[in-house]
Order: sequence, then structure tokens, then C-alpha cells
Amino acid sequence: MDRPAPASPVLATLLMDMLRTRGVKRIFGIPGGGSSLALMEAAGRAGIDFILTRTETAAAIMAAVTGELTGTPGVLLTGIGPGAASAVNGIAYAYLEKSPVILITDGPASSPHQALDQNALYKPITKLQGHLTPDTGAVDFAKAILTAMTPPWGPVHLDLTAGDASASVSAPGKLPEFPVPSAPDPERLEQAKRLLGVCNRPVILTGLESRQGDAPLALRLLANALGCPVLPTLKASGIIPATSPGFAGLFTGAIAESELLHSADLIVTFGLDPIEIIPGSWSYESPLLDLCVADATPAPYEPACRVMGPLAQIAEALSPALRQSVWTEEEIDKARRGIAEKFTLCGKGHTAQTVIEAAASLSPPGTRLTMDAGAHMFAALAFWPASEPFGALKSNGLSTMGYALPAAIASSLEEPDRHVVAVTGDGGLMMCLGELATAKEHGCNITVIVINDATLSLIDIKQQRQQYQARGVHTSGINIAACAEALGCRAWRVEPDADIAPVLSEAFAGKGPALIDVVADSEGYGDQLTRIRG
Repeated sequence: MDRPAPASPVLATLLMDMLRTRGVKRIFGIPGGGSSLALMEAAGRAGIDFILTRTETAAAIMAAVTGELTGTPGVLLTGIGPGAASAVNGIAYAYLEKSPVILITDGPASSPHQALDQNALYKPITKLQGHLTPDTGAVDFAKAILTAMTPPWGPVHLDLTAGDASASVSAPGKLPEFPVPSAPDPERLEQAKRLLGVCNRPVILTGLESRQGDAPLALRLLANALGCPVLPTLKASGIIPATSPGFAGLFTGAIAESELLHSADLIVTFGLDPIEIIPGSWSYESPLLDLCVADATPAPYEPACRVMGPLAQIAEALSPALRQSVWTEEEIDKARRGIAEKFTLCGKGHTAQTVIEAAASLSPPGTRLTMDAGAHMFAALAFWPASEPFGALKSNGLSTMGYALPAAIASSLEEPDRHVVAVTGDGGLMMCLGELATAKEHGCNITVIVINDATLSLIDIKQQRQQYQARGVHTSGINIAACAEALGCRAWRVEPDADIAPVLSEAFAGKGPALIDVVADSEGYGDQLTRIRG
């Protein structure tokens, strides 16, 4: 039975009401015995769900993905000390990959027990840190929301004690409002027009900033007006349909697309965050026109011109200068086939490529892909036919393992009618195995496909290249399907000589979470990586 609401509002109530006003529908986490309790009570009264996860890292990833998909802050609650410390990896993801997240931790501690400086812990990986108090908490919280949602998006961290959360407060004064985004600089726009006016063979690289709002449409109009190749980053997969005449393949920042880029006379980056580029020098001599929302991450290149502002506004302002390039459809198609060939994965029995191609052909319309880090990711992303923004989700800046399952859960909670395929390795799934129970509790329509080769394949390849002994990269085989069944999921184990199609069909036809444990071959990863990265 619900307790009657207090006669005057407490700080926790004001905070949750502010989140509800911003469109927040759920918060994630593992509560402690402090401010989390008052916040969960206030959230319930505000109509905001609390999603209990099995780890704080998974909760942080779910909050970050929710922020990306909705354009409203993802919210995470943790306990003091170990609870706060356990969310670091997920918050690092949000910081590097520009996801708006509000992290509220119990504390600070009032005694040495479980005491650590939580604001200091999160200072390197959050945009703002602070401690909410009854006197200024509402205003400070509004500023935190504004900070998280101001480009470049990112996480903020706030401590809150149980006493302060439950303290009565007066109605706040005027709260800060979101500023109107600055219009693109006219001089920079004119410089950009001159670059576009003299180029004949431009190539567009598009990244994570281009997924939001009206930016995807602006990108497609820009690409059509130029008639040029477009390469989305792994993070922006789907921003331009793989069936589009301009789609030339995925941009990795390595050698897979180097031949195409070396033939360009202008490289246009559209919403590309340099965090998406793998480490290394920039080898292209053509001038670079950087169109971006915010100057976020140090780049390995010096642009000839950088225009910052809302991407759709930039594209509209540049439209009078756009003219068809000399690229032919045959040239773009040849480049696309050449890049796809580099991503091809050979092997015996089931491979990441054969599995993803089967899943793509049998999955329900509109299915979203979430992808874990690992050797399997290249083939999976290259051969998944993403056709819309957020059609595929991946950690690319942090490239953390243990991402695909929490991301799939967040997607399913936000869009319960959209099926999700989460592709992960056995190593990545074991980092978040307990979240299968979270998916079961909430009836998430997700199919987890585990590429189970009992190897940390990317690390194994690097170990072999350095001619080291094989140490620390192989595991004993685990029957992951049995683990999933124990956690309440429908599950199948597919051996190397078994047909996966009937299992996929059965998994997609059912309700709730399903897991397919595919015993896979890892022999082809080394050759594939050489073709992609050198």
C-alpha cells in the first residue's frame, strides 16, 4: 500500500518531477539503502519505472542507450561506495560516445566505511560533478540536465544523501532553460561553399552526431545532391540504407576504405566524432570539410574548414553550392563491392558472417541489431542490412565488451514492439550473463546470438602476430544455452554441422528473450582483420 505523499515536497520529489517533465520514462540501477529509496518512491509517484538490473555497469549502458534513442537523459541510480564504483565502465561509454546520462549516487559517506570521493572518481569521465542539497538542489539538477543535453552530449554525476533526498524544500525559483543552438558561422559557411564548388569527387564520412533529429534526412539530401559515396562509421550504421546507391560501405579508419578515400578530392565529415576513428595517423592528403555539431574530440586531421552547429541547418545553408559530382553509379558500386569483399569472413561451419546473414534473412521487419566488441563485429555489422538511424547499435568509442545485451534490453524497453537481435561473443556475454534474467522479467523481445568460439579472438590474433605463446585468451567451452535456460530464457545450442535456420525461426516466432548458442569457427578472423586494418 502506497504511503500518503508528504504535505510539502521533498527534494527527491522535485527531482523526479523534473525528469518526468523532460520525458524520462524509466530509470535504471541497483539501489543502496540511502537516497535511492527516496528517489525510487518519488519516481513511482511520478509514473517513472525503476528497472532493477544485475550490475551497475549494465544499468549505465542501458541508461546511455536510452538517452541516445530518445534524446532525453538516461538516468542511473547506485548505492554508495561499491555501487558507485561499479558503474564506471558504463559511464565511460557514455562519456566517450556522447550519450546524455544522469548518474545519481548515494553519498557522500558520513564515516570512513565505504567512503571514497565519488565526485573525484567520476571527474575524468563526466561533464559535471556535484552534491545536491535541499537549498540549491532543484536548480543544480536543472543545470545538470542542461549540461548532459548540451552538445557534445555526455554524462553528469551527482551525489545525494538520504537525508537531503527526504528533506522538505521550497518551490525553486526560475530554472535554467535550454539555450537556442548557435547558428553556423556565415564566414565558415562561405568557405565551405567554396570547397564544395571546386570539388569533383567528394566522399562523405558520417558518424554518431548524424543520427539525431532531422540530421539523417539532411545527410541523405546532401548525399543525393552531391551524388557521391557515403561511408557511415560503425556507430552510424544504418544512417544511410545499405541498399542506397550512394552507400559505399563502412568507415573503419583503416585500410578497408583507403583506396576510395585516396581517390577523393574532398573528404566531407558529417557528424563524425573523431572518437570513432581507430588510433593511427591520417594518411589522406585531400582537403577535409568538417561539418559537426560540436568540437568534441581531438582529431587526427586538420580540416581545411570546420562548420559547427545543427547539422540540418548547415546542410540547408550549403545546398545552393551543391552540384553533382563526377562519380558514376558503377564506380560507387565497385567501391562498395571491394570494401564488402574485405569484410568477408571465411571459415568452416558457422561463422559470424553466416550466422548474421541467416538472422538478417529471417528476422521480423524492423529488427534492430546490437553488437558487442570482438572479432565477430566486423562481419556482423558489414552484412546486417541496417536501413535507418539506430538500426544497429555498437560501442565504438570505448569498444567495451558486455554491451550488446544491455543495449538490447534498453531498446526493447523503449520500443517493445521492435524485435532486437543482440550479437555477442561468449566472453562478452559472460560479463553480463545475469542480465538475461532482467530481460526475462520485463518480457523483452530480444534474440541473443552468441558466437561461441571459446576464445578472445581479437586478442588471440594480436598475440599470434607478436609471436607470443598462447596464454590467457582461450577458455573452456561453456554451454551458454544451459545457462540461459536456468535464467528463464528459451535457448538452443547449435553445433557446427547443424542448420541454424530452423532455430532462428523458432526463436523469432516466440515471445520474450531467447538465446542461440552457436559453436563457431574463429580461424578466418586473422585474414579478415588483415584485409580491414592491415
